[in-house]
Parts: sequence; C-alpha cells; structure tokens
Amino acid sequence: MASSVCRTGVRIVLKSLIVLLFLTHFLTAQQFVEHFRFGGAGQDSGKFNDPRAIALSDDGTLFVVDSRNNRLQLFTTDGKYLKSIGGFGFEPDQFDYPVDIWVKSLLNIYVSDYNNRRLQRYDRQMNFLAQLTSNPNWPEEYRFGEVLSCALNAQNDLFILDHQEEKVVKLNRNGQPERSFGTYESGAGELEEAVQVDIFQNRYVLVSDAGLKSVMVFDFFGTFLKAITAQRFRHPAGLATHERWGIFLADDGADSVFWIKPDLHTVVPLKMILQKKLVRPRDIVLSGLPDSSLENNCFILDGNFVIGGKFTGHP
Repeated sequence: MASSVCRTGVRIVLKSLIVLLFLTHFLTAQQFVEHFRFGGAGQDSGKFNDPRAIALSDDGTLFVVDSRNNRLQLFTTDGKYLKSIGGFGFEPDQFDYPVDIWVKSLLNIYVSDYNNRRLQRYDRQMNFLAQLTSNPNWPEEYRFGEVLSCALNAQNDLFILDHQEEKVVKLNRNGQPERSFGTYESGAGELEEAVQVDIFQNRYVLVSDAGLKSVMVFDFFGTFLKAITAQRFRHPAGLATHERWGIFLADDGADSVFWIKPDLHTVVPLKMILQKKLVRPRDIVLSGLPDSSLENNCFILDGNFVIGGKFTGHP
C-alpha cells in the first residue's frame, strides 16, 4: 500500500513538472517585454521628427534615422545619447530626408538619402567616405532615383531599393550593375509600394511592400520566390532578420509587430508587454546574439519614440 501511494505521488509530481515546463515555455515564447522608452517630438538631441528607421551595430551602437530633422542620432543600448550626424543639405555628410540605414556589413555603413537620390557611405566610426548616385551611362533598367533602402549580402552585392520605379537594383562587389527586379517583368513579384529591403540567411532578398500588404521574397538573382502575407497585415514597413528567430515586421497600419518564422510561412503577432500600446511602429531591430541565447536586446521605433526591451522565448 505504501509503495503504491509513493508511486502515485511520484506520478503526480512528474505531471506537475511537465505542466509547469509547458506553461513556462508557452508564456516565454515570442514575447517582447518593454524595459524603457525614450525620445519624443522635437529638434533637440534625443528628440525626433518622423524617424523612419532604426539599426543596431555589433558594437552596441543604436542608430535612429531622424528623417525630418535630416540627421542620424546615435545612442547606447540603454538610451544614452552619444552624438548626431548630418543636418540638412546637399553636400557630403548632409541629408535631405534620410529614410534608412544599413549597419550589418563588416566595414561600411550606408545611409539612404532619399531626396538627394543617393546612398552615403561611412566607415564604422561614422567618418564620411563616399556617395553613390545613379550613373546616367548605365542602361535605363539599372538607373535609380529616390533611394528607400539598401542591403548588402556576404558576397558584397549591394541591393538598392528604388522608389522612382519601384524596383531593386543589384550592384556587384565592384559597383557595377548586374540586374534589376521587382518591375512588371517580375510577374507576380512586381512591387507596388515598397518600403524596406533586407537580407535573410544570406539566401533571400526581402522587400516589405505596403501596397501589396506583403513581404516579397526574391533570391540573389532577382527570381521571385513568394509573397509572405497575413490577414492582419495593413502597412508592412520595417524589417529585422535574425538567423535563429526569423523575420520581424513592424506594421504601422496594424499598430503591431509580427514574427515570421524561418520557414517563411508561419506568421504570428508578437506578444508584447508594454507600458503603453503601440501607436505607429515603423521599424524594429534585434541584437544578433549567439544561438545559445534565449534573450535578445530588441528596439522598436514607434512614432517619435524608441522602445527598448528584451525578446525572449523559444524558436
């Protein structure tokens, strides 16, 4: 009798542990927890006016593209202001409505200087190096106008998202144009209202398209692969990619952030614990910590505020 009672007790304890582990996994999966926020509307340091993009470099510098203040602002990961770059103008190191920044390459940082119809290239210390504009001697399909965004793959191919013709122009590592895609010649992959471009797993070119309410997926040769859609997508905007977690999408029409799993098929709203609800999430970035980590620094650009916190859980 005592032995039977003991076995029953062990089974109850084991079942309780299993339920506890399941609940722990469920509650921590796909969750963003806000720790702080900073910003607000204005022109002073640490204030923003219609910022369009956010990025995080490997050294822990947080970049905010402060678009209508025509500058970049740099912060630590706890929101401490470091410095500003730029100011309105047409000369090198000046901007006219910058809208995106790429910080994932080893050597260079690229800023999409929209109204100046160019990319500006900096070193890792934010010293100006060069500017890239469209070459009038290139074939017409390779020329670009207003630059919305850019992304660089591991082979140093540069993908430029052009607003003028709603297309992506690919330049090889020598700066020569190789192809363009996203036009009507891409068939079902024709872009309508592109917002941002990114690279995922060094295999895919992603383009968020607000008009199509989709994330469009191409390979490096410009072949259209698929459109990632969800019923709740309204105005897909900023993209963040993570080798382990997949793709995160800020949708400033749905006032939500979505998690697209690495299978490029499963889409779920990101569970969020916030001090205040989102009002206009335009971009998101995660730190690229090792695969063994279940917690990542995460920042969401929401209107004129940056929300800092942790993304935790299991893939």
